[in-house]
Amino acid sequence: MRARAGAIIVLVAAILSLLVTISAPYVRAFDDVRVYFFGDAAGDAQAINQFRLGIWGFCQRVISDGNWVCENTGLAYSYGVQGANGNQQWVGSSWTRGLVMSPVATGFLIITTIVAFTKHHIKDVYGLLIIVPPPFSIAALLSWWSGLVTFIYLAINLTLYLKVRAQMRHLGTIENTDFGPGFWMSLAVLILTIVAGFILLIEHRRARTSVDNSASYRYASNGGFFSRFRK
Repeated sequence: MRARAGAIIVLVAAILSLLVTISAPYVRAFDDVRVYFFGDAAGDAQAINQFRLGIWGFCQRVISDGNWVCENTGLAYSYGVQGANGNQQWVGSSWTRGLVMSPVATGFLIITTIVAFTKHHIKDVYGLLIIVPPPFSIAALLSWWSGLVTFIYLAINLTLYLKVRAQMRHLGTIENTDFGPGFWMSLAVLILTIVAGFILLIEHRRARTSVDNSASYRYASNGGFFSRFRK
């Protein structure tokens, strides 16, 4: 278990990133930005008191019946809402297009998890040790790369949040714009990928040192390579 600590951390990060990628409207709770209205606001056609923006679309709560209406628009969608003063504000597709970085980060994390759980091998051919280096160092680099992609996603998410907050203040309605769970889960993924990278690197060094010591002992015990030519 101890030797696989880095791989387990990467696995947890991959699961969290996958949940973020599912996002709204498929799972309403995993949105990126959400807005609460404390007065009437018109969405597509009906007055709403809340809407949530995800990667693949949006969800909004209708005041009249309290039901949620979600729309799967796909990547790079636009969303508009009209306030009590009649002003209509739009969040254009250019602000949501970059959220695709979350699925990209998830893909890298899945690859990282596979590499991190791959076992290394030591083959003995004609008395010589052929060492295949453990993949921990590769997994560490992949983990940090996944962290970089996640960081880019967080930066895009933050930009979207600031844009939505600025737009909503022009509606003339009391509102509160907040980050969705997707943002905070991605922040946790970023931290986990950084920590996992260092742990995987330490595991790589320990495994390599152990292999080198074993190889040296085996070589010394056999009398070296040229011992087979001695009579």
